[in-house]
Amino acid sequence: MNAWYFTFEYPPDFGGGLSEYMRQITNLYLKNETHSLAIFAISHSIDGLYQEEWLADNIILIRINPRKSWHGDEIGEWVSTSLQFSRIAELLASRAGGLFARLGRPSFLEFADGFGIGYVTIQNRLCLNRYLKDIPIVVTAHTPTYFIDRLDQRPIYRLPAYWHGTMERWCMLACDGLVSPSQALLDELKPDLLTDLPRHTVIPNPYELPPPGAAPGPRIEYDHVYIASRLTYWKGIEHAIRGMSLLWDQGVRTPLKIYGSDTHFSPSGGSYLTFLQSRFSRYFSDGLIIYEGLRPRSYIEQQARTAYAQLHPSVFDNFPYSLLQAMGAGQVCIAGKRGGIREIAQDRKSIYLCDVENPRSVADAVSQVIKLKPAARAAVGAAARAAVAEHCDPQKFFAAKSAFVETLSTSRTHFPFSLPSDVSGRASHSQIEGDGPRLSVVIPYFNMHEFIDETIASIRKSHLEDCEIILVNDGSTSPDALAKLDGLHRRHGLGPEVLRIFNVPNGGVAAARNFGAGHAKGRYLTLLDADDLVSPAYYEQATAILDHYENVAFVGCWIEDFNESGRIRHWATSNAEPPLQIVMNQTNCQSLVYRREVFIEFGQHDPDLRMFLDDWEGVIKLIANGQYGIMIPKALFEYRIRSNSIFRTKVNLWDLNFEKITSKHKALYDRWGAELVAFLNANGPNNFYHVAGKPSTLQK
Repeated sequence: MNAWYFTFEYPPDFGGGLSEYMRQITNLYLKNETHSLAIFAISHSIDGLYQEEWLADNIILIRINPRKSWHGDEIGEWVSTSLQFSRIAELLASRAGGLFARLGRPSFLEFADGFGIGYVTIQNRLCLNRYLKDIPIVVTAHTPTYFIDRLDQRPIYRLPAYWHGTMERWCMLACDGLVSPSQALLDELKPDLLTDLPRHTVIPNPYELPPPGAAPGPRIEYDHVYIASRLTYWKGIEHAIRGMSLLWDQGVRTPLKIYGSDTHFSPSGGSYLTFLQSRFSRYFSDGLIIYEGLRPRSYIEQQARTAYAQLHPSVFDNFPYSLLQAMGAGQVCIAGKRGGIREIAQDRKSIYLCDVENPRSVADAVSQVIKLKPAARAAVGAAARAAVAEHCDPQKFFAAKSAFVETLSTSRTHFPFSLPSDVSGRASHSQIEGDGPRLSVVIPYFNMHEFIDETIASIRKSHLEDCEIILVNDGSTSPDALAKLDGLHRRHGLGPEVLRIFNVPNGGVAAARNFGAGHAKGRYLTLLDADDLVSPAYYEQATAILDHYENVAFVGCWIEDFNESGRIRHWATSNAEPPLQIVMNQTNCQSLVYRREVFIEFGQHDPDLRMFLDDWEGVIKLIANGQYGIMIPKALFEYRIRSNSIFRTKVNLWDLNFEKITSKHKALYDRWGAELVAFLNANGPNNFYHVAGKPSTLQK
């Protein structure tokens, strides 16, 4: 089993449950030397973009510092991180004599769920990337950040958190196999995933038990209970204090020690520790709540020898390593019953479970643990250790993961959109047969003689040779523009690709595009402004994707914006589906490649919008009719920004035309009304944001 793992936490740069998971994975492969492991981990401490380190003959650690890339400022930190993971994976997978030669072809790629770090790699693979094809991609659901944010009372509709959640959910749907350490997490996630899960399984996280410690003496003095966790609402710190306060108010003097770093608490607008100290000041003053701060695990384990129990009162927790560590050491633990630990431990036998939302339930569990006799305490500790040994044995984990990967298939004819299949399935299309070209390129032309040669030259460099160019002269008035048309006809009319020129009265770019589409003969259709440029690979890749997927109506790509001075920025577009696409444009509308019959029936542009947002409205119209599109996660299109373009000079049309768009597609906006209202309340109107991976300017 040759595995590539991608993670945003790895020791010693980061701590936490994911970091411990990766430590266990590394140790597992150290003991299974016939199998290989490549670890791709975030590290902000390295100087370059990435750094390789061989940990053993069969294990390489590749540390990546996404902050060394300029993309973070342009597309957002986590989208940029996902992009860097994808680029390095593709680079290393393409190297003859590289990782493949030393470690062997990877049996699978695995991504942690948090922040959607697998988003670009999965999209890249689904867009038929030749280096990643046929390699299964697994996502392990530790606990996605959008889910944590909701539990932690943080705003989940605010950008970029909203987009991170969208990425996370899509990764879990689009991967070839989804692994969760507990069924409890899958049950919690299903309502958020609007379509069926991919092939999935439950495999408890691996944990290698430490050697058994010395049995506690019969006269040991237990003097506290403790929590080892970040100070956050969802970890149940406040719930534990409310339960303990019932005991303290009855005269019980057992203090609660809290280990972990402080965090920001959104409801109070400040530190969570400050909030707790204010809310429960009497118990802090009386020494009944003792905040220890962030401490090494060795210190906590030493202090835990005199603890009645570790409390893990999370509102929900998937499969927490802090519990596995304590149970594996034979400690008595109290945990919330809403979580994954109940799947390996029995209440009142190997663990004490309580309803953390009910202070009395917490108090009763603590009271029972405090009263345990030494023999009963030892029995609970032994049962806890046995439960971890039985369910979390690393070799069992390895066998189960290997067996699951063997069942995965990368073959699919339907693209995994986020929406239910009964909606996206409406975009099933038959192929147009006939003698026409494979692709028709429609270019509206109005006095664009300065740029048209460069635009046509970019088309002629295309790897896809079977295409026609339809240039629609939209009533150009400049003599130079008309002279350019005559020259184009003489040079290209009899060339290797067909160039057809139509002259129509000036009616605007929308009418010109629709006219050209109506005269196109190709199986596929694309629109291209007369001043923009396409990569040689774009049309070949886009048409191959349309050939491959039955339910994809159109294909786009990422964008490089440029002007007369050169490159401006990178723009990461996203798959065209609601709700985000109907409130902020997230596609390269100016150069999408369509199934021609789909554009003719559903996607024609509206001349009433007077050349402003008409291309975006065309995409919204497609979406309203169940026609969805996907974006190749590479910048294969160059968008020229001119200071005198209508988009720069007619901004007063933005609000007016958006009103027209929402009125035209009222049913679509009604369907997503609650989601859109929450999004707009969090981020402001759609002229405050352009990139989903970055905050709205309203927040600054």
